[in-house]
Amino acid sequence: MTTLPESVDLIQDWADFEPAIRRQEALSGREAPIPTELGPRGGRRLAARFAEWLMWIPDGHVTAVPGLTRSEQLQRIGNGVVPVQALTAYEHLAHLMNNIKEEAA
Repeated sequence: MTTLPESVDLIQDWADFEPAIRRQEALSGREAPIPTELGPRGGRRLAARFAEWLMWIPDGHVTAVPGLTRSEQLQRIGNGVVPVQALTAYEHLAHLMNNIKEEAA
């Protein structure tokens, strides 16, 4: 069993996910944070900063909001939309609408 580091300064072993993590780091220009943190009972749990990074949300956009608990941070991140994905969907729909208008004309 591999124990994850306590310090974010240590290196994370991403195992099979290494290529995907490195791709997202390169595309986003942001290093991946450690994906888990110690929970109140000593077990590992998802770190809100990692979830924020996965969604391509700017660092601290959710996790630096004063007064939000970790649970509330994860809820807001989980209910969000990946900004790049939303833009792509919007552009696709706009293109479809433009084609419909051209065909109707």
